[in-house]
Amino acid sequence: MIKDIFELVRKNLKNLIRAKTGSLIVILGPLIVIFLAGMAFDNSNMYAVKIGTHIPKADTTTTSLLEQLKGDFKIIEYNKQEECIDAIKNSDINTCMLFDENFTIGLPNKNQITFYVDYSRINLVWTIMQTMTKEVGQRSLQVGQNLTKIILDTLDYTHNKIGEQRKVMVKLATENELIRQNSQELIAELSDIDLTMDEEGFQIPELTSSRTQVKQWMENALSVGEKGLSKASSFVSAANSIVSSSTASSETKDQLQTAMASTVDEINKLKAEMSETKDLTKTAFIDFDQQVGAVTQAIASTKDTLNKAETSRQMSVRILQAINELLDKSLLSVSEVQKAFDDIDNKINAIEIKDPEAITQPIVTVIKPITQEKTYLSYLFPVLIVLIIMFTALLITPTLILLDKHSPAVFRTYMTPVTDTSYVIANFLTASIILFLQVIIILGIASVFFSTQIMTNIPAAILLLLIINSLFILIGMIVGYSFDSEETATLAGVSIGAVFLFISDVIIPIESMPEAFAYIASFNPYVLGSSLLRRAIIYDAAWRTILTDVLTMIGYIAALTLLAVGVYMLTRRYSLQKLAKKLTPVFVIFRKKK
Repeated sequence: MIKDIFELVRKNLKNLIRAKTGSLIVILGPLIVIFLAGMAFDNSNMYAVKIGTHIPKADTTTTSLLEQLKGDFKIIEYNKQEECIDAIKNSDINTCMLFDENFTIGLPNKNQITFYVDYSRINLVWTIMQTMTKEVGQRSLQVGQNLTKIILDTLDYTHNKIGEQRKVMVKLATENELIRQNSQELIAELSDIDLTMDEEGFQIPELTSSRTQVKQWMENALSVGEKGLSKASSFVSAANSIVSSSTASSETKDQLQTAMASTVDEINKLKAEMSETKDLTKTAFIDFDQQVGAVTQAIASTKDTLNKAETSRQMSVRILQAINELLDKSLLSVSEVQKAFDDIDNKINAIEIKDPEAITQPIVTVIKPITQEKTYLSYLFPVLIVLIIMFTALLITPTLILLDKHSPAVFRTYMTPVTDTSYVIANFLTASIILFLQVIIILGIASVFFSTQIMTNIPAAILLLLIINSLFILIGMIVGYSFDSEETATLAGVSIGAVFLFISDVIIPIESMPEAFAYIASFNPYVLGSSLLRRAIIYDAAWRTILTDVLTMIGYIAALTLLAVGVYMLTRRYSLQKLAKKLTPVFVIFRKKK
């Protein structure tokens, strides 16, 4: 059986070599693809992105930002916004960057930069946006640090001033407390002052009554004295008349008249003194009456003054009480202000991060590759090599099978005593040899002509390449067995490859697909193969981490092997029937000749 398989493989290779154009395309096509890919992606440089911009009014801010971008991008300035947007549509530039009119950093509604991009070039869009965001973010970070430094300086100034003014507030609170205590003491002193006057204690009515009574008594006494002197004078006159008319001796009369004259003189003298005393008494009483009136008026005036003083005292007490209440409120306000100062000071002290750079960028993100820095070819190689294997297997395997079907020796092949399994194995080995040789040549070209170290985990990579080759070869065999025309088989192979490619993560990430569809796409043989090869080559993954996907691929191979054998057996019977119909006229002619 092994000898039969070997002969069948040799025959298949001869058939492929005889088809010179097919063999040339099969061999040179993948080599040209990998060569061009290597030339394009064997670097780690930034994409040559062209940025269009329109600035309504240029200033130092926008100019410095554009100068910073010119180090990495090609900047093209346009006079109008519409010209910049149309340039994207015409593919003259990759993105259009528009500044707000009177662009000012940090000023709302005037600090916006708008980017116009072409989403039809989705892979380039995200690369541009990531790079532009990084470049603009650096400038924004610098400005943010400057603004934050100003805020921190202001906070520091506030902190120092609060520390200085806290002493003033404490002094003010102490002085207010002293004033409040003094006012309370003054209120107490004023409250203790008694300005009431007991008017009855001065006995003013009694004094007035006694004054009137004394006046009456004095007038009565003077009147009685005057009457007595008048009567005494009358008596002396009468006595003198009696003496004159008496019969007494002259000497006696003279003595009596002399005595009476002396008495009259005394009486007249007393009358004069009485009159003088009466005048003096009237004058003294008038003075006394005036003094009593003055005392009474002074007492009344003193009472009025004391009443006014009492009113003023009561008003002073009320004012002092109001001042005391205001001082209490002032002390509360001072206490609240002092508490507010303490809260502000505590909050300022509670700010642990006082570095402008740390505030503007509290979380520092550092993006590092999980492997050593490589070129684009290193990251694309697993996807590229699986893509080449897939399309080569889907095209060359049906070609080999259909070349054998349409060869002149097809009848002899069918008549050869070889099992169906041997035919299937021979086709599989033939395609495997061709693909294996192609992979070796591709790896050799990549290693010799390009700077990238493609293979790191060689044993795992070789085993995975064999598994991937086997899977897509079996799919190609099923396609070859299912069709009779090379053109139809080629179209079917390209269609299957396109389906595998479009539902993979080459064009758009699987994660962006609907969840159910993404789950189905994760079992795509192309996705599994490129993922396994990427993890083995780039990340040097351990076998235990990729075992599940490897077993899935082996399960695919087992199922496809059974399907390929079944399809071959069905199509072989159909091909024999078709061949028999073609050979029937030949057999009839051959029998007639006999």
